[in-house]
Amino acid sequence: MKRILVVLLGLVLLTSVVAAAAMETVAPRIYNVLLFDNATSADATKLAITFDIDVMFDASDIIVFGGGAPKVVAVTGPYAYIVVDVEKGGTLQLVLPPEYAGAGVTAAFWFD
Repeated sequence: MKRILVVLLGLVLLTSVVAAAAMETVAPRIYNVLLFDNATSADATKLAITFDIDVMFDASDIIVFGGGAPKVVAVTGPYAYIVVDVEKGGTLQLVLPPEYAGAGVTAAFWFD
């Protein structure tokens, strides 16, 4: 019985060493995911955002849940203006690239 336990313990240790040797360190990518909910009483067609630092992004960084694809994205320094249809209750998701992960939003406004 002791031999079986010793052999099983040896197999467990060997498996752990092999598994540890095959593992690679993984570093997560850090993005700033911002969600803008259209909580107004109507559909919106534009979103203006003011950030606390200069940022840069494009239409490929935007996903709309309950609406359409962005038509125009204009970013100048800390200001962004997005022409996009977002239904009442819909959400616009903006994923800022990693170099802007620390950016904060100081103001944002929906327009119809």
